[in-house]
Amino acid sequence: MKSSMNSALNIQTSKANRTIKASRKTLLTALTSFLLLTAVSSRSYAQSLELGLKGGINYMKMGGRSFDNKNYLGAVGGLYGEYHLTSMWGLQAELVFSQVTAKTGDQFNQIFSTIGAVSDQLTTNDYITLPVMVSFRPIPELSILAGAQYGFLFNQTKGLYQSQGMQNYKAFNQNDISIVFGGQLNLNRVKFGLRFVNGLNQLNHYNTTDTWRQYGFQAYLGYRIADIKLKKKKH
Repeated sequence: MKSSMNSALNIQTSKANRTIKASRKTLLTALTSFLLLTAVSSRSYAQSLELGLKGGINYMKMGGRSFDNKNYLGAVGGLYGEYHLTSMWGLQAELVFSQVTAKTGDQFNQIFSTIGAVSDQLTTNDYITLPVMVSFRPIPELSILAGAQYGFLFNQTKGLYQSQGMQNYKAFNQNDISIVFGGQLNLNRVKFGLRFVNGLNQLNHYNTTDTWRQYGFQAYLGYRIADIKLKKKKH
């Protein structure tokens, strides 16, 4: 029995690793193609680096049988930077505090009955996230963003398991990789954005009995504090 469980665990882990590797390869290929394309078109464009602040809310849910399949609000806030390669193309990166809230479902105590799982328990996960996205501006007032996001979980709700020795167990994996895409309005110094975040990797730290992935929406307001003009390239 133990051997069968280990084999199943290895298969699930292998599948998850292959999915992450394939996603990374696709993103790397797209980024390389983008850089080659913009290298030519940016020769005569006065490039710039834009820096600013952002804040907003997450409206996220935790997928899996262990949770109640509902969206909850969480806070978002941090810094952003956008490197304008051409008048239409750029790279936007952010360093953001991101809070994701979820609630365990009615089946949680049955799925993990051997370790005293607690149903109907609200959980709060605090991340430092680093999204890196390609920015396309068909018009100056609108940006279309798409890319990848890494999240590091530095604080999480404990006490989801109440068996002896499990009270302080960290139920969620520390690393989260997501695909992000959305739109952004650029109104002079002010920005309004909405994006979708889709988690790729397994967040269940205990085992693979149930797959946990987080996904949902993020809405934010940004404010540009600096726009650094860089030297125009010569022909």
